[in-house]
Order: sequence, then C-alpha cells, then structure tokens
Amino acid sequence: MLWLLLALSACGEDPGPAEARAVFGSFQQALQRRDASACRALLTRESGAALAELPWDRLATQQPLQVRGARRHGHEFRVEIADPNAGGATGEFVVVREYGKLVVDLVASAGLTAEFVEAAASKDIVAPRELTAQDLDRIRLHELAQPPAAPR
Repeated sequence: MLWLLLALSACGEDPGPAEARAVFGSFQQALQRRDASACRALLTRESGAALAELPWDRLATQQPLQVRGARRHGHEFRVEIADPNAGGATGEFVVVREYGKLVVDLVASAGLTAEFVEAAASKDIVAPRELTAQDLDRIRLHELAQPPAAPR
C-alpha cells in the first residue's frame, strides 16, 4: 500500500523545473562547444541577437556553471546557478516557454541583476531611423490583432 502512495505522489510532481535544468544544461554545453546554431535553438528569439556579442573564446575555456536547482516562478522557470569562475557567486537564469518549447531567456536573465543608473545630466534623445522589415511585420501583426472598427 505504501509503494502505491509513493508512486501516486511521484506522478504529481511538476516536471517543468527538471526540464528547465536540462535546457539550461544543453545551452551551456553548446556554449562550451562554440556551437552558435545550437545555442540559437535554445534561446528566445530576442536573446539570439546577443550571440554575436558573446566572448566565445573566454566562455570555452571557463569552467561550466554549476546548476544548483530550478523552480517555477509564475509562467517561467528560474535556474539557480553558482559560478566557479567567480568564487562561487550565485545567480539565476530565466527559462521560458516560447513557441511550445522551453528556451533560455538571456534578456530576462540580465534583467534580474541589472541596475539602472541615470546620470544627473542625462537626457533622453529620440533619433529617427528607418523601419526595418521586422518593424513592419510587428506593426502589421498589431493591426491584425485590433478589433474591427465600429461602423459609423
């Protein structure tokens, strides 16, 4: 009878944190192999743009981050890590579901520790630029998502 209760309780566990850990582990392995296409497949679309700026040579020679755990945080997962290259400093990476699969969100992960500092003499500057094809696609999707206008 006890084994039945244990089996039933194991079935009710949330598999999401373990899946998030696995996705982050795969992403880290791809980084160490310098495999940009595998990394891109494991990142959100928005985070993929950051790949060009990564210090690939330095990342390939560093010790891998130690995954300490993962937990569900609303609609996303937080993968807890320790960095042996920085004296065991701890941090978190965000893993989200995008287009039906779990991927690492580097932008959201950076936002967890970002500090916004505004200088006393700073000012906002708005500079015009040409719209890209991606901008036009986003505008069109926004237009299509709007309810039809009421007849006059």
